Amino acid sequence: MSRKRIALYSGLGILPLIAALWIAGFDPNYLLGNYVTTSNAFITGNLIEASAPANGEVTRILSNVGDPVHSGQIVAYLATLPQPGSQLPVIPQVRAPAAGTIVHLSVLVGQRVTVGDPVATIADLRGLWVVAGIDEGSFHAVQVGQRADVYIPALNQTFSGKVSQLMPDLLAGTQRTGNATTSTTGASTFRENNEVPVRIDFDYGDALVYPGMSANVTIYVRTGR
Repeated sequence: MSRKRIALYSGLGILPLIAALWIAGFDPNYLLGNYVTTSNAFITGNLIEASAPANGEVTRILSNVGDPVHSGQIVAYLATLPQPGSQLPVIPQVRAPAAGTIVHLSVLVGQRVTVGDPVATIADLRGLWVVAGIDEGSFHAVQVGQRADVYIPALNQTFSGKVSQLMPDLLAGTQRTGNATTSTTGASTFRENNEVPVRIDFDYGDALVYPGMSANVTIYVRTGR
């Protein structure tokens, strides 16, 4: 029997197995290594802090989560003790260091803060991306430029994306949300799960995507789908 016939019969023989796996709920594309997938992924971006300029007590918060702010805009007021020789308290202003949208408030009215403490986290919602944890056993197949699907459960929508960076620097403001100066949480979670972080850039148009949202990612590691 010729080699071509052997290959043909072998291919025909495996078709029923693939069909059976499909009926049983197994995706043959996954089993054949056409893609890798993970549910340990989240939306993030360039997060910056509006910080307390002095020690004091928060007396008023002017912005809420979801509010747009411009650079230099006042987002909160503090009250400090009167300076020597004066009976009037100083009222420092907490200002946004850059334009964006408030995605997290770290304080409440009446809370005491020290200089440098985060008051509000601001993000540019036009330039978000996904950080996905890829199992170490599958990471070798992932390359920059590969296509990806990003499913966001909170929106019940799937977006098209592309792998843009392998092992991104998680110490550069790529945590989920909250305090942008504390960004080791994502890195430690990936390490605990034996996963390697990968950055996915995706096109979400005008969808209401926010940092911190969870995502499921599928990366197509072979051409064709």
